[in-house]
Amino acid sequence: MTQRPDFNPNLSSEEFLSYYWYKTELESICRNYSLPSYGTKAELTAYIQQFLQGKPANQIKRLRRTKPAEGLKADQISPETKLLDSGFKLDKEARQFFASYYGQEKFTFKKAMAIKLREVERLEDKEATVADLIAVLENPDLVSQETPEEKSYQWNRFVKDFRQDPLSQDYSEPMKVAALLWQKVKNSQDEKVYTSQLLADNQDELSRYLK
Repeated sequence: MTQRPDFNPNLSSEEFLSYYWYKTELESICRNYSLPSYGTKAELTAYIQQFLQGKPANQIKRLRRTKPAEGLKADQISPETKLLDSGFKLDKEARQFFASYYGQEKFTFKKAMAIKLREVERLEDKEATVADLIAVLENPDLVSQETPEEKSYQWNRFVKDFRQDPLSQDYSEPMKVAALLWQKVKNSQDEKVYTSQLLADNQDELSRYLK
């Protein structure tokens, strides 16, 4: 496994996002580099991502939740419609627009569209338009299929999968074992999921927890 490096401003945003960071770590990074240090884990991640992409710290502003504009009707939506501050939402009117755009009787929103819209909101990309949603709908690989919010739940999923493994019953302190394995995975570039192979790979360290 490749160990997670300490944070430094020379990391690429891609490398930064490839590792797991606790919210307290993100807050500390933001404070150390004069970035906004309050908000959700996803928001803190977005601030750091902008910083690593070259945006000066003094130009990275805290996201402010404003009252949304009144929703648009289907006939008011076009590919040029801005995604922010226009009233656009992934609602029944947008569904009707996309159904008409693609000549379909019914249209179902795809995960990539919701991910793209949340990304636009996090980064306050005021130039993004409905055309960007069309692009990711037709090319889902343009966006990561795992959102920052989903990454926040990786630890809980890891523990759940570990506890469901019958092999976890061999240990007197299963949560300590889970935490040790999680540290191994968290600080690597491997997928942040539990597998029984982790027990085999780390059996020397885990032997003291065996019943």
